[in-house]
Amino acid sequence: MDSAADSTDQLDQIVAQRVRELRAAKGLTLDQLAALSGVSRAMISRIERAEASATAVLLVKLGAALGVTLGALFEKPQPQPDPVRRAAATAVRTDPETGYTRRNVAPPNASATDIVEVMLPPGKRVAYDNIVVIPVEQFVWVFEGTLTLTYGGLTTDLGPGDCRVMRLDTPLVFENRTDAPARYCVVLVPHALPAGLRR
Repeated sequence: MDSAADSTDQLDQIVAQRVRELRAAKGLTLDQLAALSGVSRAMISRIERAEASATAVLLVKLGAALGVTLGALFEKPQPQPDPVRRAAATAVRTDPETGYTRRNVAPPNASATDIVEVMLPPGKRVAYDNIVVIPVEQFVWVFEGTLTLTYGGLTTDLGPGDCRVMRLDTPLVFENRTDAPARYCVVLVPHALPAGLRR
């Protein structure tokens, strides 16, 4: 098995453990989590047994229902947070539906802020339609290529160096409408800005 497959299997095992632990901590049954998240009971069961490599869209729905961001589902709890994360020691996950890759960048459990590096292949689209609001501000900072975001009924094209801030409170679509990969960073900061600064 190649290293990419090993990495995916390892992350699927971590996701399985995290979903089980977070569901237990909230005292939710599979049926209750299914109702809260909009993800079927059967799929949640497969995810918890590491029998399915779930799409990012499904995992965002589960995370929102469990009160955590997507990045938190890929991290084992660390009793002693390390202030440094080494890129070479960090697994990269490839989404089974779109082929987009994501890698957690922020050191695990060292801060409440999540930083994720993402590569969205040409012509791909990822739509997050979760209705559970997570109290974070999301910054999207583009490094390479062009990324099209649709949020709150508005569509914005971002090029290299551009940054957009949003709340996770409405459906959001990431698209790469070009023939080159789009590489960008997502930063999730757990706080609420004053109402006049939102969006």
